[in-house]
Amino acid sequence: MATSILSGLPKFQRGAFWLFVVALVTSALLADQPIAASLALGRPFAEQLALWQPLSAVVLFPNGTLAGLVGTLLLQWFVGGHLEARWGTRRYLTFAVGSAVFGYLVLGLLGLGVPAALAASHGGTMPADLAAVVGFGVVYGRTPMQLFGALPISARTFAGVLAGVLILAPLLRGNWPETVPLAAAAALAGLLAWRWRPSGDSGRVAPRKNKPRHLRVVKPSQPASDKRPKLLN
Repeated sequence: MATSILSGLPKFQRGAFWLFVVALVTSALLADQPIAASLALGRPFAEQLALWQPLSAVVLFPNGTLAGLVGTLLLQWFVGGHLEARWGTRRYLTFAVGSAVFGYLVLGLLGLGVPAALAASHGGTMPADLAAVVGFGVVYGRTPMQLFGALPISARTFAGVLAGVLILAPLLRGNWPETVPLAAAAALAGLLAWRWRPSGDSGRVAPRKNKPRHLRVVKPSQPASDKRPKLLN
């Protein structure tokens, strides 16, 4: 019997999947509607005390930025899924969404004193995606992994490079306000992940035999006298 190419993909965990779906549906239906101005983070936060915006902004990409959903799909599936499988759905969503809300709240508070920070609408799941990346790096630490079964790299290095790219990208485009919620979310995610990091085992994601892995965490061989994998020293 022929094996489906999809059988080699990692499982899309429930919490990460629904985070993506909610953002997809909300953005597709409301991004170009008048109500979007009340849901995305913008001037109403400061001028009308729209205090719900740091939360509602997490699942609403402003009109013209829906391409960001592709990044959410990939990061929540291939990165966030490892954390959710590790922590459980409730803790993972608390971690990812909470970090994103904190990031947008920091931007909103900054906008109270620097109106230019809220001159445009801000929203989307990228701060939550970045939180997943940072959490992955902290929890899996120096654990070796492979990208598409070829490039060997530690989880920490992978997460650090990707997080750096995500945070610096808005600056390179000349849009510094977008960096604020990303940096704030990454900082909180790092603190939470460090507190919740595993201490007794490696957090290894075991590969399935005879099936390709697109993002795979592997465990280095160790002496028989030391059975505990080492994530962080």
